[in-house]
Amino acid sequence: MVERRNAVPEAPQGYSIRVASRLTGVSSDTLRMWERRYGFPKPQRNDAQVRVYSDADIERLVLIARALKAGFRSGEVIHRETSDLRALLVSSSQAEVEVDRRTPTIETLLGRLLDDDPEGLHDELRRSVALLGPKRFLTEVAAPLLESVGEAWAAGRLGVRHEHLLSEVLSSKLRLLLSAYEDQASGPSVLLCTLSDEQHGLGLDMVALYLALEGLTPRLLGVNTPPDQIAEAAIALRARVVGVSVSEAAEIPVTEGHLKRVLGSLPNGTQVWVGGKQARKVSLRDSRLSLVVTWPELEQAAARLREHG
Repeated sequence: MVERRNAVPEAPQGYSIRVASRLTGVSSDTLRMWERRYGFPKPQRNDAQVRVYSDADIERLVLIARALKAGFRSGEVIHRETSDLRALLVSSSQAEVEVDRRTPTIETLLGRLLDDDPEGLHDELRRSVALLGPKRFLTEVAAPLLESVGEAWAAGRLGVRHEHLLSEVLSSKLRLLLSAYEDQASGPSVLLCTLSDEQHGLGLDMVALYLALEGLTPRLLGVNTPPDQIAEAAIALRARVVGVSVSEAAEIPVTEGHLKRVLGSLPNGTQVWVGGKQARKVSLRDSRLSLVVTWPELEQAAARLREHG
């Protein structure tokens, strides 16, 4: 086997100190102080010598923060490993920690909405990220929660204000997570948008984070964008793909007309991915257009784009 003597080490992947602070509830100043005084956390440094915290660091810090709230002193818990921290918390409050160790259920999160409790909802989502990691958080919590809120609204269990509250809290969480990865993205660019009169943008935030986790470079253009502006933005930003979300409220004939205009204005090598609630109803045929609706389909499309990128 030939030894690769000049291989460049990969930049560490993870969270900046600002993001780590938001995810764990521990201030940036406290994280730095613990690093100096106790030697933990001991984040890696990227090429710019910026601290980068791993998923394991985040999980352990969340448990340390919980132990401090339970009355333990930092010197008692800071050196303990994750398994020891869990055992310590179980011994101090068995019932409470048994709940905390599990990812919040969709019903729990819906309950926070019904109680008009944005802080509680934020904390539950933060704990979900820490326990699952960002990709599983997207596929197992964020997307099912959004679906359930839509169903609950249709059934009259939730009001418009609840939908708006979820959108604000979840969008804030997704943008925060995206900020931890977008600076590290180096793969082909994907422009994400909705067409004219399409106002639902939360799905775009979820797809942007997923693509960043897959090593691509998401560019969020946003909602309600005229076809000519989408094409101009794709050209200006050198996007290899335009991702269009089609919501449940879309009128398919109008959507297909907009997509034809976008395709007609894009360079021949630029693809169009169509996703969202009504994507499967789009019957427009073009060699550059693909229906990318599920998470596995998105992962496969991202892999193909990286391979040919």
